[in-house]
Amino acid sequence: MVSPITLLWSSYTTKRIEQVQDFEAVEPLNQQEWGEFEIGKLFSLSAGKSKGLNHLKKTNSGINYLGATNANNGVLAFVEIKGNESMIQQGNCIAFIRNGEGSMGFSIYKAEDFIATSDISVGYAEFLNREVGLFLTTIADRIRGKYNFGYKRSDARLKKEKLQLPIAPTGQPDYAYMENYIKKLEYEKLMKYVAMRTPNVYP
Repeated sequence: MVSPITLLWSSYTTKRIEQVQDFEAVEPLNQQEWGEFEIGKLFSLSAGKSKGLNHLKKTNSGINYLGATNANNGVLAFVEIKGNESMIQQGNCIAFIRNGEGSMGFSIYKAEDFIATSDISVGYAEFLNREVGLFLTTIADRIRGKYNFGYKRSDARLKKEKLQLPIAPTGQPDYAYMENYIKKLEYEKLMKYVAMRTPNVYP
């Protein structure tokens, strides 16, 4: 008998394959032209609106509460929505962690709505989607080692951070390349997983 968890994972895998299989072929990373772009010029940034988790009521089925952690995609807990509507941040953004032991300098893509501590700056941009967000956060996390408690990631420093990104012919970041690169990577990983679970079905 197939377990519910296996069925759920199989359904998720099938759905994700359908969502990423339309990728276009892209060249390897080392064949791309790269350039530097300041975070403050790529994103509209605003601070999280919560003064701390102690001011909110935790629940098992509420909205994500983002804090200074890179574990669980930044989620510290679930909190009640009712009464806290003014603190809710819209999803499809990048949460830049500016403070917190062990997590300062990390960046997290958030697809869903959430509430965030003021130690996080939230970045929005028209070009952003799940795949581009995952590409950008991977790049952004490479420079996190420059921060420590003697040199914090202030709002001003965050805006001046420079990301090395693939360049399009226009001279702007090549977001289409980033999206297709992540889709291709995920598609290949998912197909390998499916092949392992169902041998002789997929080449």
